[in-house]
Amino acid sequence: MNTARNHLSPVRVVESDDPARLAALREEWTGLFQASGVGNPFLSWEWQYGFWRAFAQRRPIWVLEVRDRGNRLAGLLVLCARASLGGLRRWCLLTNGITGTDGLDVLARPGFGPAVREAIAQAVAQAMTRWDLVDLEDLPCGSGTIAALRRVLLPRGARAIVEPRFVCPSFALRGTFAEHLSRFRRREAFLRRRRWLERQHGFRIAVAETPAEAPEAMEDFLRLHRLRWDGDGGSEGIPPGPVEDFHRDLAPLLAARGWLRLYRMFVDGRSIAAVYGLELSGRFHYYQSGMDPEWGARSPGLVLIGRTVEDAYARHLSDYDFLRGTEPHKLDWASDRRETCTLRLRAPGLRSEAGAAAEEVYRMARDAARAIAPERMWSALRRVRRTVFTGELGFGALQQRRGEHGHEAEDRASSPRQGE
Repeated sequence: MNTARNHLSPVRVVESDDPARLAALREEWTGLFQASGVGNPFLSWEWQYGFWRAFAQRRPIWVLEVRDRGNRLAGLLVLCARASLGGLRRWCLLTNGITGTDGLDVLARPGFGPAVREAIAQAVAQAMTRWDLVDLEDLPCGSGTIAALRRVLLPRGARAIVEPRFVCPSFALRGTFAEHLSRFRRREAFLRRRRWLERQHGFRIAVAETPAEAPEAMEDFLRLHRLRWDGDGGSEGIPPGPVEDFHRDLAPLLAARGWLRLYRMFVDGRSIAAVYGLELSGRFHYYQSGMDPEWGARSPGLVLIGRTVEDAYARHLSDYDFLRGTEPHKLDWASDRRETCTLRLRAPGLRSEAGAAAEEVYRMARDAARAIAPERMWSALRRVRRTVFTGELGFGALQQRRGEHGHEAEDRASSPRQGE
């Protein structure tokens, strides 16, 4: 471990490249997460450590622990190396990529935010001879982390580019569900579909919340998710294989923390629609959905989302977050939005400049190809890209361990875009 400290600062940074630190930090990380009050499940130990185990064991990691004068964990940031054009040394946030995580950022204990961000920025700057690119994707727009890194790195010759990333529809829960429904554009269709479904034999909606319920409910959700997207060439959000396995492993851990809310709609003893939700710190996160296409004309997805909204009001939550993606079934319910962005840092020098230029040429070619390629072809190319990406992140290790065994639309009328 390396330790860096400004003696005028109330904190010091402890750096490590030992993956064992991720497991060792579990208790402190959990305490920091709870104290931070961010309520973002993607910053929790469960999500981040699960991601590393599933996808990143073959990648170098860079753990930056920020500790106060009493040696308490006051802040944390975990970066992971990622392959780049020309062999550039590139670092990204650990969980960026294939699991669709929004609002990633530095974790900081209340009262330590500015000092933690400053200390991490100084540590990144001091390590500038060891990296060419640092790409922090899916940060909340306006994050103090962006300002701290720019303030410290730009005077040292680094370049910083901020790019828009995703729009995340959301709404604050004010008043009652009935009042919300009165403003809902598809109110009549929702009520009509709900009445019809409720009359069907064996209609019920179940919510899996406990570790004992999680495995069976997650398996059923994954079945419905595959059914929903098989006709469109397969899911990009949760493709079959290791990404599904990641969620199978994660669901009981989320349930043990009291965060899992996995809704399923049943008719005549068989589930026909599901919503994979997470609830913590007074906020419901709509993560993914699934549906049996045979029931598409009856809009069970619309009705089930309505139930999650109704429950959010009944449980006196403060916010409902649809996460990334502006599909119609989200915008119909939402009245607000958050935005995420990417901060791209480039170290000074010809090596990083040439790499950045090569990547810009690649992006321009990609955008040009997308402009002329049919959507179905472009979706297929994105799936190939994800296959390559997951291979780079070490899926082989996951499959060997198992014995070789970013939010999508709820019905076919919705946009086919599934998130990048």
